[in-house]
Amino acid sequence: MDVAELAAKLAILERSGYVASKRRGNTGVGYTLESLLDVGENNLQLPDLGEIELKSHRKGASSLITLFTFNRGAWRMPQADMIREYGYVDPSGRQALYSTVNAEINSHGLSTRIEDECLKLYHMSGKLIAEWTDDGLARTFSEKMPALVIVYADSRIAAENREEFWFNEAFLFRRPNAGNILELIGNSRIVVDIRMHINAAGGVRNHGTAFRINESFLGLCFGAKEKLL
Repeated sequence: MDVAELAAKLAILERSGYVASKRRGNTGVGYTLESLLDVGENNLQLPDLGEIELKSHRKGASSLITLFTFNRGAWRMPQADMIREYGYVDPSGRQALYSTVNAEINSHGLSTRIEDECLKLYHMSGKLIAEWTDDGLARTFSEKMPALVIVYADSRIAAENREEFWFNEAFLFRRPNAGNILELIGNSRIVVDIRMHINAAGGVRNHGTAFRINESFLGLCFGAKEKLL
């Protein structure tokens, strides 16, 4: 599939109007779009761009968009110790730490700092928890998202409380501005999501530390933007 073919498929979806969600919950919009385009999750390939990210977003939603996840070699404190010391007991009775972190100290006492060309995650006690190099963040972003197609949908609730989507706007972002990542984290445009808990066996279940951004700031991460729909 090339860009023109993708744009043509999206135009057909737009003319189709509202379609029923193929999955309930927050992930319904993405799963429905991927099903209608007949592409696997996170597996859209355009010959002139290579493998790219396909994301969808409900118009008016406040949810953030995940740019990439990055854990490898970052932790300076054992994750189980961090969960026990700074986390909480979740509704399932597990020790957990699901926390959105930026430059301001949050309710779990966590914050980010930019020091020595690195992103560092601290507890308010001064304890260094994790560290990511500027080069590592830039490389991970460029590898994960050489290009991005984001499709926007109007959403409504129809019969039997079933959500419906109208996919009617789409943009292609190219030329990732990887050198801008550390600055965007420093000014809290990009936030860091810690997502982990201790499982029944006593091990850590880490869903991946996510680097996320409000969709209105996506243009700061790329050098080119093209309207597809």
